Amino acid sequence: MPKWPICVVLAIVGALAASGCAHVDTRTERLSGEPGVSTQAQDIKIFKDSKPEIGYELIGKIESHIRRNIFWGGVARLDDEGYTELRQKAGVMGGNAVIIDNVIVTASGESTHIHIWATVIRMNS
Repeated sequence: MPKWPICVVLAIVGALAASGCAHVDTRTERLSGEPGVSTQAQDIKIFKDSKPEIGYELIGKIESHIRRNIFWGGVARLDDEGYTELRQKAGVMGGNAVIIDNVIVTASGESTHIHIWATVIRMNS
């Protein structure tokens, strides 16, 4: 059996660890016509248990599945990876807020999963 140099072994282990950290699969669907101007992710408001009290325009839908390996990447969290993913996608679509329609959080073996369905909106000023 050949002896592998330690740097090759460490590179392989590192690549396996990095690939197991997190997996994000997100789909977006535009509901309104023309895309608006992109919004900075940090400016996107998240509505989890309520809806805006002012009028808004529907922009699109987001469906996102985030998986993390608890041994290599920790636990998937809605208020961390979930909100980050929603804000990034909504910003690109030209929305300034996201209404979370449904969330399912599960654990299976060494993986944690978050499945999010959300609506991207542009609130009236």
